[in-house]
Amino acid sequence: MSALLEIDGLTKRFGGVIALDEVTLGVQQGETVGLIGPNGAGKTTLFNCVTGVLQADRGTLVFGRTTPTSLIGLSPHEIAQCGLARTFQNIRLFTGVTVLENVVIGTYARTHAGLLSAALLTADARREEQWARERALELLEFVGLADRADALAGSLPFGWQRRLEIARALAADPALLLLDEPAAGLNPVEKQQLVQLISQLKGQGCSIFLIDHDMRVVMPISDRVVVLDHGKKIAEGPPHAVQADPRVIEAYLGATPGSR
Repeated sequence: MSALLEIDGLTKRFGGVIALDEVTLGVQQGETVGLIGPNGAGKTTLFNCVTGVLQADRGTLVFGRTTPTSLIGLSPHEIAQCGLARTFQNIRLFTGVTVLENVVIGTYARTHAGLLSAALLTADARREEQWARERALELLEFVGLADRADALAGSLPFGWQRRLEIARALAADPALLLLDEPAAGLNPVEKQQLVQLISQLKGQGCSIFLIDHDMRVVMPISDRVVVLDHGKKIAEGPPHAVQADPRVIEAYLGATPGSR
């Protein structure tokens, strides 16, 4: 069975440093894959290559089940239109506009009215704008921010900004959602709420590729876990098996698996 996302032999160098070294993995339709590893392991570099922020030096990236598409050489905008959406380790919101407007912006990868139609407020443009607002409000309800729709995004507490960024990514109706350290900076209650939110997405059949350092976030929600260390894949499998792998314990988890 072909994967929704297939990564084969992915290599990325920064000068003399090999950030990714022949990494191969896949994400199946409807699956949640956790990507873990110590700082500097290459996790965000891999996400950046998948989403076009960086171009790989070698390897293949193929996305899609019915009409597989090579992502190599595509821009981030083109990749988003293929059906991938992501959040960032360092939140990237439009802080000077409203919560609702941030999510509406996320829908534009799925709208079709051109610049001229939007400028002239044609019937098609008005229909798309109404649809975008309704969809954005649905997503804000889903992440628990509907009552803050008119607030400036920059005024939200940090944990709520994380939720808003997820809502904006979902607004693109992605076939695959990539979450880069979504629990970073969250307190224990907010992390538990995040786990519940991602579990709801899983229940809706969403395909998710997730990076996080907190094993209490990654392990309960991942169907499969991939481990990177110094740019190499050192383990892959069900969460319980990965936690017990001596290579993972040595590289990342420390002496007490599951305690971090």
